Amino acid sequence: MKKNTAIAAVILAAGMMTACGKNEPSAPSEIVVGGSATEQAENSVFPVKLTDGTEIPSSPSSCASLSPAVTEILVELGYSDRLCAVCRYCDQPEGLELPRAGSSENPDIDKLTALAPEVVFTLSPLAEREVYALEQGGITVVDLAAPRSVEDYGELYGTVTTVFEGVEAGEAAAEKAVSDLKAAASSVEKCTFIYVTPKLTAAGADTFESAVLSLCGENLCAGAGYISPAVEAGAESFKDVPEYIFAADSLTEADISANDIYAEMISGGADVIFLPAERFERPSARLVEVFTAIASGTADKHTSEE
Repeated sequence: MKKNTAIAAVILAAGMMTACGKNEPSAPSEIVVGGSATEQAENSVFPVKLTDGTEIPSSPSSCASLSPAVTEILVELGYSDRLCAVCRYCDQPEGLELPRAGSSENPDIDKLTALAPEVVFTLSPLAEREVYALEQGGITVVDLAAPRSVEDYGELYGTVTTVFEGVEAGEAAAEKAVSDLKAAASSVEKCTFIYVTPKLTAAGADTFESAVLSLCGENLCAGAGYISPAVEAGAESFKDVPEYIFAADSLTEADISANDIYAEMISGGADVIFLPAERFERPSARLVEVFTAIASGTADKHTSEE
């Protein structure tokens, strides 16, 4: 990425005396003749170095995204005018008509090189040879980390904003993203739960799904990672019968009931609420839809009880 330079001419002037010895109004001590306010502001915050050591010398005027989540975040933050390419899976926002440049698993290096964005964002690491090829074309690769916690989620917003506006703006964006998510969760009644993924595994305490859902309750799946609840061993990973089984919306109640441990929870009083699993897979501001689904499901339960 080429670093923008702003050349300012600075005129220093001393106070002038009139012939009779009186002081005339002095000229300003510093006058910036060249360079816009935008250029001056940019020079005050760039270059920046990201946490992984990647250096961003100046705010990029163009970028590409190889992640649907990052594309959504870029548009949400107001950088859509800088997008010159997105990945083949990007379908939000609707009507996004931009060249497709493969995906993080199989990026179209030739197309990206031809389009020459200053920065390429990815949420999954590219192969070393792919990073090398892009860097040889003068393109900086910003490898964002898939979130495992609410703070990590905020960092997605923080890092993207830092690339365009500097560290201070990035910190504010990260804080706002987390604050907005917590505000959405605060409207949901607290409860105990487990979350069943599209693969019918239960999300353990150290997963991103658990981190998000724990904003509105307690995960009773005490294990680590994604747990396959086999009858013989899986029961040890569950503390008790939860009030709710939150489940990926690609599943059905029949899918869940087919597992003996989940079926036992339902028999013990657990209600099933289906959540939009894609929101966890594509973490953006639309993650709040998870809490909307929970609020709707719990309201339905209370209505039926009445």
